[in-house]
Amino acid sequence: MRTVLVLVIMAALAFAHNETAARTTMAPAPETDSWLEEIGYFEVESYAGNVYSVGCGFDGEYLWVTNGAGQGGAGTGVFMLFEEDGTYVTSFPQNSAPGWGLRDLTCDGTYMYGSVSTRIDYYDITSREKVGAFYGPQNPNRALAYDGTYFYTGNFGTDVYRLTWNGVSGSTATSTLWSSAATSIYGAAWDELNQCMWTTSADYSGVVAQIDADGNLIENHTLISGGIYGGACMGTLNGKGNTLWIFEQGNPDAMHAYDVNPESLTRETWGAIKAVF
Repeated sequence: MRTVLVLVIMAALAFAHNETAARTTMAPAPETDSWLEEIGYFEVESYAGNVYSVGCGFDGEYLWVTNGAGQGGAGTGVFMLFEEDGTYVTSFPQNSAPGWGLRDLTCDGTYMYGSVSTRIDYYDITSREKVGAFYGPQNPNRALAYDGTYFYTGNFGTDVYRLTWNGVSGSTATSTLWSSAATSIYGAAWDELNQCMWTTSADYSGVVAQIDADGNLIENHTLISGGIYGGACMGTLNGKGNTLWIFEQGNPDAMHAYDVNPESLTRETWGAIKAVF
């Protein structure tokens, strides 16, 4: 009986650290990709003081990282702001977003949008105050990306939905199934220079899917062998025109930056992207 109790406690602790879909086995850890060069890293767990961070977004100057209210209120329910070199800037509240709080984030240059339950909240990036919310098709709308016209979302699985929002707070965006090429999707980032979307996985596969503008899979990349991810966003680390930032739900929770400038891609991968056009 004691052995069973210990196993139950261990399983609960494992779930508390990583917000993942229910799974009974861990996927095998494949080899990591070599062409996506990691150019930046910083841990966020010591700043959060807990293990309930999952989402990230970039406002053009700062990286926003979400920290949920946690299991039984153990988290802080705040945004944490960092410079791209990992320098901590400040924190401020998410307006009591429950549980894991806002998941993935995306920015349109004026507002930072964050997914929670069926709701997508948005904050003024200057005042950092919540301005409004609209509603999407998933519960919760975990992944979140914006391509300048459409929002995209998904919730653990393969499906990615394209959202058309009328800009009115309180309204519900119309949605269509855009792609089924993701892997256990948790985060998403629209890559304007490469005209593709990157989606992160939450199934211990370490897979980041690269999806073209028509919703077709270009390639699956393994950035962290056996890794489990949270949100994703695009940045400009070290003056690079195109940096893919990915949140790792690891030990510790951390942000990883990858060089995805078009000239940094292998001939084979860039050829696949160009073939889209």
